[in-house]
Amino acid sequence: MREKSQLSAHRGALREALSAEDPLRRLVALLRVMEEFPDEEVLYHMLETLDSIRGTAEKALGFSIVGRALYILDKERDAELYFERALQLARSIRSPKLRGEVLGGIARNLARSDRYTDAYLLFREAFETLNSSRGLSSDVVPSLLKMARLVERSADETGSEVALQLYGLARDVYESAHFTLQARYIGRKMALIDELFRRGKRVIDELIERGEIPQAVELMRFLEPEERALELLKLTHWLFLHGREELAREVLDSALDLMFVGKFTPRDREITAIARSLLRIGRIEEPLTLASLVRDTGLASELLGEIALAYAWTGELERARLIARDIADESVKRRVLKALNGGEDVGHEQGLPLTGGGEGDRALPEDG
Repeated sequence: MREKSQLSAHRGALREALSAEDPLRRLVALLRVMEEFPDEEVLYHMLETLDSIRGTAEKALGFSIVGRALYILDKERDAELYFERALQLARSIRSPKLRGEVLGGIARNLARSDRYTDAYLLFREAFETLNSSRGLSSDVVPSLLKMARLVERSADETGSEVALQLYGLARDVYESAHFTLQARYIGRKMALIDELFRRGKRVIDELIERGEIPQAVELMRFLEPEERALELLKLTHWLFLHGREELAREVLDSALDLMFVGKFTPRDREITAIARSLLRIGRIEEPLTLASLVRDTGLASELLGEIALAYAWTGELERARLIARDIADESVKRRVLKALNGGEDVGHEQGLPLTGGGEGDRALPEDG
């Protein structure tokens, strides 16, 4: 049923893209379909559309769009040939302004194909070309602004150090167009990224502690997947602590998806520490999920014991016993079951305070 629905969506998107009368717009629309539903049929229509484009500038952009599509299909050799053809045509354009605009468009498609270093070099060539046309055209500023946005967007998408080069170029382009506020904004972003490269993920931890969440999330893309997953889990704790439960669950799902796709699990002690932090603010289900990721039997058993006692503390004694029975370490299991069979004072027996704050009727007391 799901496959049938996807096929229907594919067909609908393809029909809509092919309905565009302008060939270049049709090619762009087909590229969007390719990004969502990559297959050879879409490529066939793209090549057919490319053949119908006549203008040199449009044709050059068209070649780069098809090059991007070929990268999506993992046809790297063919993709490179199409990008080379795009550059040959673009550099043959006599108008510096138009040539700069087309080179910028090709650079953007290179960036979208994960060729960020090549994109940076071509963006710089496009910038220099546009600047050379200032004496010949009075309408260069809109072109510069459009290119600055393309460069900035490309920088936003990469998690490598070439991002700093791209941001630096975007700042230069904004400054050349006298858009100083945008240039200063990018300068502040560059300073944060540079600090991250110097000091490591502690920079992100500090941003989260200060509640500067958008900046923290933006920097996470520069981390290795394992470190990024851990930072997302720390962010999950902060969001739950500040009552943003829906967003917290979304961030937790993102962290789990990252681990699932990457087929890795962060360090056991760090996972355990985050789970305990969540327990202290009254979360129980989320630490139970994290406990399943802990590979060390001793750590996992201790954590499950604390989770079982937390369930008992909220009155869910049967659920607590079920969790306790699954504890791998027999000594921990016996200790927890004994505490659970002791009745209402299970929290006290395990060193948990009997008073303290939390959230709602599922709250665990805070550490004193």
